[in-house]
Amino acid sequence: MTNQVKENQEKKKIPEIPAQHSYKAFRIMLWLVIVVVFVIALMAVIRQARTIARERALETQVQTMSSQVRKLKEESKQTGNIDVFGRYFVQAYYDTNQSGDDYKKSLSKYLASGVEAPTIDNAKGTKTPASVMMWSQDTQDKTTKLAYLVNYNYASKDKKDNKDKTNGAEIIHFEVVNKNSKYSVVSVPYTQYVPNFKSTNAKKATNNLDGKEQVSATIKENVQNWLDKTFLPKYIDSSDITDVQYIMKNPALLGGSQKYKDINEVDVYKDGNYLIAKVTVDVEDAKTQIDSTQEMTLELRKDGGNKFYVENLKHTLGK
Repeated sequence: MTNQVKENQEKKKIPEIPAQHSYKAFRIMLWLVIVVVFVIALMAVIRQARTIARERALETQVQTMSSQVRKLKEESKQTGNIDVFGRYFVQAYYDTNQSGDDYKKSLSKYLASGVEAPTIDNAKGTKTPASVMMWSQDTQDKTTKLAYLVNYNYASKDKKDNKDKTNGAEIIHFEVVNKNSKYSVVSVPYTQYVPNFKSTNAKKATNNLDGKEQVSATIKENVQNWLDKTFLPKYIDSSDITDVQYIMKNPALLGGSQKYKDINEVDVYKDGNYLIAKVTVDVEDAKTQIDSTQEMTLELRKDGGNKFYVENLKHTLGK
């Protein structure tokens, strides 16, 4: 009985065929390969989509910039043209030393239909422009508001009244329309007194490092000697850029319009790896020999021994 049970149990235990293990492993590997290929393909598609999007964005940006450049060039051209037109009109407007009919005829070349020219028949004098300078310009759509500062010489038409010869200044305002790159004055011009735009309340630019600790006396003396013997005579007196191209990051010259005389004052401060020199220099006009001073701030770095290299230069003691 016991042997029979054992035989039945052994029949129930069906051993696994090695081929079944291989098949399952193959299926797993196949699915892994499919998943990996899918992920790689998906990533490639995403990268390509991003690349295409970046290229399109860049193309759009380039087109926008190109359009802006063209627009700026066109606006620059129109701004120059409208300024020329405005100056011609101002000269014609002030040219009242002629008959009323001739004056209106000369102005009609600039005025839009319906804009009346001033009546000059009873004029007692003339304002002759000595200079015409742009005061302001504001463009909205096709209309530009122009204002010019006119310095003029006034003369009475009464030859006996010589004492009325005076100088003056005023601002003339008018509007101009641009139609197919052709201009017309579309508003009646008016003049305004020149407001006071001068002020003496502002403070002089001074040494912004004043009060801070300076470098040692030895370093200060080295800097002053180098400026006095090497840099300043070349920078101020010379007109040959090669004289400073190896001692300045951005080579520049004053070209000899003034002559270097001496250093009036120098303060030197440490700023990281650089030295900041605040210098007041005595100069002389090359032609008139008028004495004056110049103020400079130089950012220097050591260039071996007692030599220095100018990283930056500003004609002010301020920042």
